[in-house]
Amino acid sequence: MTFSMLPILLLIGIPLAASVVTFLLDGRSRTARMILLLTAFLHTGITAYTFVCCPAGNEWLGLDALARIILAITSFLFLAVSVHTVFWLHADKAYAHNHSHILIFNRSIFLPALLAFLGTMTLVISARNFGLLWVAVEATTLVSAPLICYHLSDRSLEAMWKYLLICSVGIGLALFGTITMAVAAHPAGIHGLNMDLMKNASAQFHIGWFKAAFIFILAGYGTKMGLAPFHTWLPDAHSEAPGSVSALLSGALLNCSFLGIIRVMDVAPAELKTFCSDLLIALGLISLATAAFFIIRQADFKRMLAYSSVEHMGIAALLWGVGAADISVLHLCGHSLIKMSLFLLAGNLLLAYGTRSVAAVSGSFKTLPCTSALWLTGILLICGTPPSPLFVTEFMLIKNMASSPILAAVVLILLFAVFAGMSKIALSMCMGVPAKVPEDERLNRTERLAMIPAAAIMLAIAFGTALTIILNWGFR
Repeated sequence: MTFSMLPILLLIGIPLAASVVTFLLDGRSRTARMILLLTAFLHTGITAYTFVCCPAGNEWLGLDALARIILAITSFLFLAVSVHTVFWLHADKAYAHNHSHILIFNRSIFLPALLAFLGTMTLVISARNFGLLWVAVEATTLVSAPLICYHLSDRSLEAMWKYLLICSVGIGLALFGTITMAVAAHPAGIHGLNMDLMKNASAQFHIGWFKAAFIFILAGYGTKMGLAPFHTWLPDAHSEAPGSVSALLSGALLNCSFLGIIRVMDVAPAELKTFCSDLLIALGLISLATAAFFIIRQADFKRMLAYSSVEHMGIAALLWGVGAADISVLHLCGHSLIKMSLFLLAGNLLLAYGTRSVAAVSGSFKTLPCTSALWLTGILLICGTPPSPLFVTEFMLIKNMASSPILAAVVLILLFAVFAGMSKIALSMCMGVPAKVPEDERLNRTERLAMIPAAAIMLAIAFGTALTIILNWGFR
């Protein structure tokens, strides 16, 4: 193990070590919160260093260009969520938790699990062996499950078990696919699961075995990614988890799962590239259609955001499938940034109103003007309204589908349906006469928690404006 591997080892080891320390500190002390912030800043700093001086990899761990981008998204999101969480935990003390009869995970493990979640996601991103990648993806499931059950309600317990069971089935399929891929590589003389060795020898793979392997891996990691029809855990888990956890699940974990699929496509034999892309396009369309169907007339604003994640993972899959890999990565960046802010705002609204019901949050402009303005702006941005970065990526998706006008028209109709459904819900929440006015103390706490979402939305607007200018220059 060379010294040049140290940054990668630190990126994985520091969060895991911090998780153990915060667990020993009972996870709820002020010191544990300071460790959370310190770890987040250290992780972001080391991540930035990997762009300046790319650390050398080995047969197990390494960071290529794509991995560094996904790592940067994950690390930045975790830093922003950590800062928000420290203030949110203090405000959340007033939130009633009267369901101790179903207590399985003590809330003192919330911060340790959050830190372990960062460590395991980093391991997924830096894995250069398909076996290690599978272990890391499974580890993210195990350490994130307690985060979903933080509020200790009957529904959060059900969501946690659904998350564990469905994702475990998906991971089981991915394991079978990984083993099948090793069988496909056997004719090439490859007896391990190293990504670089498999990519160099992919021309000699057994086509039939690799085709079967990709189907199982796409279904397995597609389950964790939230692609329809394997997405059924996602609406419950995202809606029941605290806003900060939902932000990480949607903005970071789904990207890591997609990275697993990309890694497999990268080693696919040349004659199977079209087959793999067609499957991604098919699942992307199904995901977009599923999201459009369930978002219309949605009564729960956090479930609406969850189905929006299904939609955008579908768009990312479509972009990758039509050959616009760079645009797909930009879409992941824009989606992560905007969706993080929206889930944090949704958690703030839940803190203020004590409900996820759309009807109960009507007229919020009069009670929560700052939060409501950010909420409506974020909804417009996530729907691809200029200057959202998603406007550029969705425009490029339609442009890359020019050879299939019917397919492009279907995508446009589905995107419009999502926009209509989400904007209607957001407007009904922000406009009109308040159906319920929480006490002033709750309202003041909620407004003070708008700092991180506001910064993320401004950054997303700047990102989208820059992409729009670049796009405009490209068409001159």
